[in-house]
Formats: sequence, C-alpha cells, structure tokens
Amino acid sequence: MTVALARDVEDFLQEQVRSGVCADASELVNDVIRSLREQQRKFFDITPEMEAWLLEAADKPVTPLTKADFNAIRERTRAKISAA
Repeated sequence: MTVALARDVEDFLQEQVRSGVCADASELVNDVIRSLREQQRKFFDITPEMEAWLLEAADKPVTPLTKADFNAIRERTRAKISAA
C-alpha cells in the first residue's frame, strides 16, 4: 500500500525515526494506526459517578442540542484524547 503524506507529516515522521522514537517509518505508522483502532474500540468505563450522573440527567427536562453543544462536546473529546 502506498500512502501520500502531507509534507509536514512526512517531516515529523522522518524526525521521529531520526530521533530513535521508532526503527522506521512503517513501525511508527503501524503503531499510530493500532493506537487509533484501540481508542475507537474502547468503551466508556461505567463508574458509580457516571451512573449517578446519567440517572440524574434522565430525570431532567430535555432540550435540543445546538451547534454550540456539539462544538463543546468535540472540544472536550479532543482535550481528553490529547491528554491521554
């Protein structure tokens, strides 16, 4: 398989190989894709706190989600992924 990388991504990949983060570009790309696959498979851990929050939220009135709501959800998700 051949994949075209953006120039900045290719530069970053080559720098990672030069600095010894991985043996070669294929190793790093495979590791990154495996990591992405695992993140997508990972389910939320149901904690007592989450369960209590869900039960409390179920009893509240419902309002339609807005574009701002979805943007806030995306930002929280990106922040959580970046922190991991």
